[in-house]
Amino acid sequence: MTKRKLNIAALAVFALVFVLLLAGNCLSPLTADDFLFCFSRSHWSRITGADEIFPSLAALRQNTNGRVFAHFFVQFFLLKGKAVFNAVNALMGTLLLYILYRYVRRGEQRRDLLLLLFLCAAVFVLLPAFGQVFLWLTGSCNYSWTIVVTLGFLYPFFARYRERGGHWPLWLRLLYLPLAFVAGAWSENGSLAMLCAAFCFLALTWLREKRLPRFLALSFFVACAGFLFLMLSPSELGGRRGEVAESTLTKAAGRVWALLSERLSPAVLAALALGALLVLAVLVRLLIRRRRLGCRVCSALLLLTLAAGLFVLGRGAASVADFVSSLAVSLLVAFCLWLLLMLRGLEKGLDARTMLSALVLGLAALASVLVFLFAVYFPARSACPFILYTTLADALLLGALWDKGGKGELRAAAALFCALALLILPLAARDIVSVHRQSAARDAELRELAKTPGTEALVEPITPLSKYPAVWPGDEDYFNNDIALYYGLAEYSVTEYVNH
Repeated sequence: MTKRKLNIAALAVFALVFVLLLAGNCLSPLTADDFLFCFSRSHWSRITGADEIFPSLAALRQNTNGRVFAHFFVQFFLLKGKAVFNAVNALMGTLLLYILYRYVRRGEQRRDLLLLLFLCAAVFVLLPAFGQVFLWLTGSCNYSWTIVVTLGFLYPFFARYRERGGHWPLWLRLLYLPLAFVAGAWSENGSLAMLCAAFCFLALTWLREKRLPRFLALSFFVACAGFLFLMLSPSELGGRRGEVAESTLTKAAGRVWALLSERLSPAVLAALALGALLVLAVLVRLLIRRRRLGCRVCSALLLLTLAAGLFVLGRGAASVADFVSSLAVSLLVAFCLWLLLMLRGLEKGLDARTMLSALVLGLAALASVLVFLFAVYFPARSACPFILYTTLADALLLGALWDKGGKGELRAAAALFCALALLILPLAARDIVSVHRQSAARDAELRELAKTPGTEALVEPITPLSKYPAVWPGDEDYFNNDIALYYGLAEYSVTEYVNH
């Protein structure tokens, strides 16, 4: 394959991604927070001009959260209309995949195309709450756009460590610094993952070059200032008082511990913990003394763990769509795949820069999840940085394995995820179209009811079957007043929740 053919093939893939995302956006209705953000948070009336957005953001920072940059775009597009957002959001989704591709491409034709196919398919298959991240108006600005902004900021740090960086003109430096602040202030867990990765790449570059890249160091501190601006907002500080005890992850760990305690005696639990530590010590010693054998043993155990986990989760799933949409399945597969490829890279003796880069991205992904130890709840869409960072690390390792002569891993990974994506795509498309039809029928019904002043609306719930539509079950119970106000109704409620 010539370079020209590669470019044409890559452009064709990006064009297909754009068309699919545009179609998905056009078929996705306003939902949940979209109705809330149609109104100013300062005076609770409909936003009619761009000048009303800024007082609304100031009130948002006081009362809800500090994500003023993300929510600026939410309220801007709700003001300008969904059609404008559909086109821009499809471009942003395509840009996200291009940025991922930019990290891993090397100009080697077949390798780069396979990596691009792997990235597109893996994101589609593994990302939990796909529709909330890529198709929902409020969700896109808060989640998929987070990855565009944060990975865009992180790339110069990555490139400098990998010795790909070039000279920066003055105008680009002046543009990059305010963008650094915006990237730091965009999202709690996405910006934290970015800062963790940037710090590690900066430290690794300093250790290699024996000097600190001054402009990148300055940019890092500007991004940290943005993160402080986000986290020190009055709503963020007030909302975190007492949340540690109520944390979703803490409660989940507590439930697991309670379940084990009910079934096993303290002596058995202690013996199992000691046994696990001994096994871990043996595996670490094996990896140090006999690296190849240790990697193979660890990989086999990891595959068994993955298979057992998927079996248990599959038994508990109500349907194939439920299994595919499971947050636990996505996290388990993404984490195990990253560990397997790290072990494979260690076994094959990949260069230290690639291994450390993949390790940094994986640790940043873990940081984006562990921060939810201090959060009241952990929605599936918040796993977006974890999935995207681990997928990028996987692509780096697969590309390096290809360069080392191990072409089978990349071919197998690309073939597996592309096959899964092709199997899931009809299910996703059918579900998105079904939700679109239900939403369009509801919208027409509500607009008809609104013609009579003082009408109370009681509607049937919209029922998506998978993670791919922008609407998800249970979102309608929290925004009744906003939806009623949006349509001009006296009251709005959904039959499934009316008696709750």
